[in-house]
Amino acid sequence: MTIFILRHGQAEAQITTDDARQLTNKGRSDTDKVMQARVADMASVTEIWASPLVRAQQTATIAAGYFPQLSIQTTDLLVPEANPLGLMEWLDVLNSKQATDQSILLVSHQPLVGLLINKLCNKPNDYYPMGTSSLAAIQTPIVAVGMGDLLWLDHA
Repeated sequence: MTIFILRHGQAEAQITTDDARQLTNKGRSDTDKVMQARVADMASVTEIWASPLVRAQQTATIAAGYFPQLSIQTTDLLVPEANPLGLMEWLDVLNSKQATDQSILLVSHQPLVGLLINKLCNKPNDYYPMGTSSLAAIQTPIVAVGMGDLLWLDHA
């Protein structure tokens, strides 16, 4: 399985609730640039999953513009405080249901994206930084701690 992990773009300051924060113009631009630079490397993406929070949904919409045949699916497994081990179990189930190697794009938040990458690659927390609009690619035969290889990590 190839897992592409995109952290949402820069968001506005918290005005009401964290869930409602929207992308800034810079966040939109940065996300578009990182996607444009890597879209050819992501041609195998078959699913896009995103956190339900507004800024992640907006980021996923930008990313989905590069994959017009795909729709955005939403899961609470991608909220900032989600358990990375629970997410990995879910990804492994998705992977086992596919007859061929699957590629998936996840759009989420810190601290989850950092924890996920570092656990998959068996690195200490904060080893691979994930700023806003950062995009990573991980190849893993099974989704489990230490089984992933980081292919690349781009920052806005």
